[in-house]
Amino acid sequence: MLPILQGPILELIIDFITGLPPTKIRTGEVANTILVIVNRYTKFLGYFAVIIIIIVIELIDLFLEQ
Repeated sequence: MLPILQGPILELIIDFITGLPPTKIRTGEVANTILVIVNRYTKFLGYFAVIIIIIVIELIDLFLEQ
């Protein structure tokens, strides 16, 4: 027998598109990578330009801001 779910199934897919040429973004920073976040439950799709050297704290801040 399958277990009864207590809430929605949350599935986040996070991936990076790397190898892009450096580009200046609106904030004046240089980005060379695109961060792609997909939430299949809420149908949220986000593309974020980032530098390839990003630490986890910056990644979490970016995700929560957007």
